[in-house]
Amino acid sequence: MNNKIIISNDLEERVDLGINIFSGIKISVKNGLTEFINTELKNLKNKYSESLPEGYSNSRKLYRSFKIDPTKHRPSSEALWRRVKKGLEFPRVNLFVDLTNFLSVKFQISYGLYDLGKIEGDITAGVGSPGENYEGIRKDIVSLDGKIVLRDSSGPFGNPSSDSLRTSTEVNTNNILQVLFFMKNDPQREVILNETGEIFNKFFNINDTESFFV
Repeated sequence: MNNKIIISNDLEERVDLGINIFSGIKISVKNGLTEFINTELKNLKNKYSESLPEGYSNSRKLYRSFKIDPTKHRPSSEALWRRVKKGLEFPRVNLFVDLTNFLSVKFQISYGLYDLGKIEGDITAGVGSPGENYEGIRKDIVSLDGKIVLRDSSGPFGNPSSDSLRTSTEVNTNNILQVLFFMKNDPQREVILNETGEIFNKFFNINDTESFFV
């Protein structure tokens, strides 16, 4: 466990959180990331040209278990896939976000990505309260009522649909918290978490990676 934070999961009966902590990231990125994303997205579009990938059903089940309609409030991974399938431009934010967005489409689950330097105190996963919200990334206000939500001592900062602006990564971020939102006991969770870490280390110069579940 990273000695800077403690992560607790009050939703552990319904949700498994996969955690990657990437420490000591250098600004420079290894060659080939943009080309890798573009090629892999093209391959995914060809593979699933006629159907919605099966893995998204798990994300939908996760949302429904919290009485959230996934056709009105889509998991971020499915929303991105639908954008790609329509031929719309894949969103480019920074290379950390771009790779995480691609991985969410590849593995068909929702990811959260946060700058550890902006997180205050320990982290808890719980359910959003009525009226609870935050300023989103490229969105005005994200409502959290009844939704899965990550909180630190300063308040909420993440959920499977849209993360907060407050803890978002930047090009000079050095330490990253990545959260993968799984249905409880997803049989692919360890494979996906491990491969995610391997791909990040393939394209970024990272001093240390720590991976675990809560």
